[in-house]
Amino acid sequence: MNKTEEFYESFEKDFTLWAKKTDDIRAAFVVGSRSRVDHPADEWSDLDIILYARNSNYYLNNTDWLKDLGNIWVTFAYQTSGGEPERLTLFEGGYQVDIVFLPCQDLYSLVKDRRTPDNFYRGVRVLVDKDNVSSFIVPVSFAPASSMPVDEGAFNQVVNMFFFAAVYIAKQIVRGELWTAKTRENELRQLLLQMLEWHAKALHSDDYDVWHSGRFLHEWANEDILRELKSIFSGYGKKDSLRGLLASISLFRRIAVETADKFGLKYPVDTDKHITGWIMKSTGCVLKD
Repeated sequence: MNKTEEFYESFEKDFTLWAKKTDDIRAAFVVGSRSRVDHPADEWSDLDIILYARNSNYYLNNTDWLKDLGNIWVTFAYQTSGGEPERLTLFEGGYQVDIVFLPCQDLYSLVKDRRTPDNFYRGVRVLVDKDNVSSFIVPVSFAPASSMPVDEGAFNQVVNMFFFAAVYIAKQIVRGELWTAKTRENELRQLLLQMLEWHAKALHSDDYDVWHSGRFLHEWANEDILRELKSIFSGYGKKDSLRGLLASISLFRRIAVETADKFGLKYPVDTDKHITGWIMKSTGCVLKD
């Protein structure tokens, strides 16, 4: 066993002992890569724990108990992408532990409705279950949660938001506000990622596994898309930022049109035409510099 595995095995053991003797803590589950069989943890993976407690805010904001579990380099309270309160901690050696703190009422609501949390579907391990409720919410087998097929409203929303953001970025490039442009590029890529996911499902099936947040993109996206993705990232300069923006628009347009055709949706050609034309006209000065 290497040092990474030794740390996480020891941490889980100590954490579980602490949780079991702390009455407020009612349940704790490991999720993420350290609970998965499909794409399991590697040496760089962190440890993700979902903790349910009567006074969850106390354990989120008080770190005395956490200090007993290892030598902390840095720790802070934050939120998950879904808005759930969590504490991110980096222990000596660079070992990361992320703990989400939820009130036990949330747990009991899940049990009452026989509802499985989305982050349980790919894998979950029970560390603590004082109320014997895990059998009601832990899936019998692990597979990605099913998703609804894209509809015209959601499709148009993403296309409209993409081109709206593209105009804003183009304006910042012309102004020379490159920091702002680079910041908004990340938002543009999130919209591109959504279209990439829909495009993959359009080519394969609604059940095609696209993971989340771009994870394992190199496995589920087509080779031609992976090659084209290299061109959308740009340096900190006007010309190259514009080149990256235009490459992003080109890739987005191609996969959005293909997605619309496959799903029987209508691609907003006029929106694309008006905004792309405006960008090309308004950024001509950048290309001449």
